[in-house]
Amino acid sequence: ESTIGSDAQQPATSTFQHVASVHKQRPALHLAFSARIETTAHQLLDDVTSAHVNEDGYPPAVRTRTVYYDYPSRRARIDDHATEHTPPKSSVRRYDVQIEWEVTELEGEKECHKSRLIDAMPFPRFPPNFIYVGPAHVRGKTCEHWREDLGDETVEYFQEADTGYPVRLTTESVEFVNLTRVTRPLMSYDVFDFVAETPPEEAFRIKASCEAPIFESTEMLTIQQCERVVQDMGFPYIHFLHSYFYT
Repeated sequence: ESTIGSDAQQPATSTFQHVASVHKQRPALHLAFSARIETTAHQLLDDVTSAHVNEDGYPPAVRTRTVYYDYPSRRARIDDHATEHTPPKSSVRRYDVQIEWEVTELEGEKECHKSRLIDAMPFPRFPPNFIYVGPAHVRGKTCEHWREDLGDETVEYFQEADTGYPVRLTTESVEFVNLTRVTRPLMSYDVFDFVAETPPEEAFRIKASCEAPIFESTEMLTIQQCERVVQDMGFPYIHFLHSYFYT
């Protein structure tokens, strides 16, 4: 059994523990939920001081997102909290009615862009070669530790043992291989306030995205006020839990 961190920060290096030989069924996918996810780009942080490697702190090493996700209904909303260098943004993907939009707030004023959305909603997935490593403690929680081994990189996934709720996912590069393998964290996703319930349909409307707590302004917009993206080219995918969950 291993103990991994009491907060969102991973150590600069970690050593692989022996992989358990116990056979377990792969973790179940949660297809509808809400959660707050804190991402940490460890390569932007000093190994010793944990300070940002760039004096201006850009790009942000730590970001926070609030996620509303409903795969069965083909809807998703991602609220990106503001950082020192990036404004707050609420991104809604309505695959069910083939439209998407993004609301941002700059200097107290909201603006919105929209596009047609004709693609199918990406299905969340855990890899078929997921390996059960064993029990672990993460942020004070008793977890199951799962791993996707990609050779020179691994994905370490931790979920609560009793509920199956996600707690942390970390991508790590393999730095050294001998009797043990030493790894260095690249990116981590810490999941907080996970609610395994279907968000209401109202959470995926323009009114709800404009009223998101990430914004300071109470200004309301309508979908008609959103500027259409040139040629309905849409927006980039948002990977909010590595490549396992994105929209």
